[in-house]
Amino acid sequence: MSDPIHYYLNLDQIEQLRDAAYAGGTANPMRNEVLVVVMADFGLRVSEAVQLRKSHFDFKGGYLELPASIQKDYPVEGKSPRQATLEIDPYGHFGTQRLLKQYFASEWWQAQDGDHLFPSRQSDQISPRSGRNIIEDLALRGEVAPRSTGDEPTTPEDMHPHALRHSVACYALRDEDTRLIDVRNRLRHRSIRTTEDIYEHFQPR
Repeated sequence: MSDPIHYYLNLDQIEQLRDAAYAGGTANPMRNEVLVVVMADFGLRVSEAVQLRKSHFDFKGGYLELPASIQKDYPVEGKSPRQATLEIDPYGHFGTQRLLKQYFASEWWQAQDGDHLFPSRQSDQISPRSGRNIIEDLALRGEVAPRSTGDEPTTPEDMHPHALRHSVACYALRDEDTRLIDVRNRLRHRSIRTTEDIYEHFQPR
């Protein structure tokens, strides 16, 4: 049985997605760039990212406090996740804290009524489907074809937001001090076995 194929981006491709947010007159470009960066930095699922609030970030401490209630599979009796404390931009790739501060100071975000990180014209927060559409549209605009763990040819149409989550292992494991357990903790897998099954091939040999 062959291993499942996973898609991911390298750091240059993540930068291309960020640039695409400002190309071609996209709506709410800074919001869309923040969505890319937050997902790539913290390894969030799109369903988690769209529920973030400004109050979840502790800039003084340099952390995101991710509530249990917005994490995957909550609530499931006996298996529910706990609040996760995730360092902001631990590898220094994204300038996440500075970008977020600029975003919260922006005229557009200041005009919104509420604390949600990703509001829309119709709602306090964008839906997971809208989040997926934004990421997939940026891949098409920026002509960003994700990489494949099977080294198979890809196109921008293969892009899915989960590729940003997989990207965490790609860039984190390039740091010689990073272990699989660190990736597991960042991505909040229940078992290290899950992390090993998906990301072991990213480890330097």
